[in-house]
Amino acid sequence: MASLDHIIVLMLENNSFDRMLGALFPERVGGGGIKGSANNHWNDDTSPKPKAPVRHVMQPTIARTVQPDPMHEYTNVLNQFKGPNKGFVTDFATTYETTDWLQRQEIMGYYDDGILPNLHTLAKQYTVCDRWFSSMPGPTWPNRVFVHTGTSLGYTTNSMGNNWDQWTLYDLLGDNGVSWKIYYADGDISQALVLRHTPWVDPMSYFYIAARGPEASFPKYCFIEPNYGSYPWDKVSQNDQHPLSDVFRGEKLIWDVYNALRANDSLWQRSLLVITYDEHGGFYDHVEPPGPPDAVPPDNRTDASGFKFDKLGLRVPTILLSPWLDQGVITDTFDHTSLLKFLIDKWNLTNLLGDRVASANTFAKYLRKTPRQTYKLLPKSNIPTLHATPESTELSDNQRSLIELGHHLATQISDPDVRTALMKRPVTPMAEAQLAVEQFRSFRVDQAKNPSSPRQLPGKKKKGLRTKASKKTAKRRTKK
Repeated sequence: MASLDHIIVLMLENNSFDRMLGALFPERVGGGGIKGSANNHWNDDTSPKPKAPVRHVMQPTIARTVQPDPMHEYTNVLNQFKGPNKGFVTDFATTYETTDWLQRQEIMGYYDDGILPNLHTLAKQYTVCDRWFSSMPGPTWPNRVFVHTGTSLGYTTNSMGNNWDQWTLYDLLGDNGVSWKIYYADGDISQALVLRHTPWVDPMSYFYIAARGPEASFPKYCFIEPNYGSYPWDKVSQNDQHPLSDVFRGEKLIWDVYNALRANDSLWQRSLLVITYDEHGGFYDHVEPPGPPDAVPPDNRTDASGFKFDKLGLRVPTILLSPWLDQGVITDTFDHTSLLKFLIDKWNLTNLLGDRVASANTFAKYLRKTPRQTYKLLPKSNIPTLHATPESTELSDNQRSLIELGHHLATQISDPDVRTALMKRPVTPMAEAQLAVEQFRSFRVDQAKNPSSPRQLPGKKKKGLRTKASKKTAKRRTKK
């Protein structure tokens, strides 16, 4: 009998549950969507610009891009929480004083049923988690570090000064002989931030090759990094659904990933695809994030303000796609560490990833005893017409952080000649972005030539974290 052997995670960027999926589901206490009740949800703009508070009520949107980028740093999210959840528009308007009514209204916008054909089709055909929260109230990097490690070590910012050197999921998988792979498009956050001791990932093209191959050869665990549009001329390729980019490019990525897996029936019958988002991106959601007991601090670390990580971030869209789960909605409370707990339990791993992971709820109890017949391929008619992001579009906070990360990585390259050449700061933004591309690539090559010594887990003899295929790939790339 078949079993659930492959877990694939596609983590997109910066959108709330209500914005992306709310129109598909009726509201319920503590969850659900805003179908039939959108007019009951509002924010008053109490920023200095209006002479009197201006009310913004949830309304459908067809916006494919959003400018400027809504803020979602820790302090901004605390402001958005107020009310509860009545501070989103005021925080945006206070940050961007010159924005007009329409720009502020977009914070309360949601995509009506069918506007996002691929995401909405899959949500109706598979399993939606309507209380899946980001792991902390803050931006991209800490939340993505949570999904790899179960903690952000007390950091709440996208900062070069964050010293992330904790145990990772990949340490546990590799030490127990569970094959894994991370596939990236442009700026590879996971490797650069938390995978110093397991420094190998593959470009996204390799995922599609693997998905066409034998089921037995496909990694047991895969994490997919979208294209973040880190570099100005590459905005045509950005598909992470970050507000500054065309949301339909993310729709195309969802189409590509799902259909690649679904087309290989032997692989699909043993797989679970998780589509989720790192955090809410500053967009409104009507459900207040929980604190204790759902938000267990992962460790004893706090940020500079004293935040103990005892409150989750906003809800994010999450869909579980598998023959091993029934169609419908799961109403349990999850955050990104729920995925780690599920994997640890599934493969009987020792939890070295902290208290949040140890206490997290999982969806394991909803797994079927036998697989069911599921929806087949998404139709070609669901592939949208794509537009390039205008050249005038400002870089998002995440994109700027990635460019700065490139410069930071260059300082760690062991070859002094390469390091010196990559440390020169260009004059123009375009040249600086082109340099960042080379910095990321050179850092990967340098790590392949000079890998860090793998950390040995307590009580374990290290088995090696790379597969034979990965070693061959590393050797091939090192020669380039």
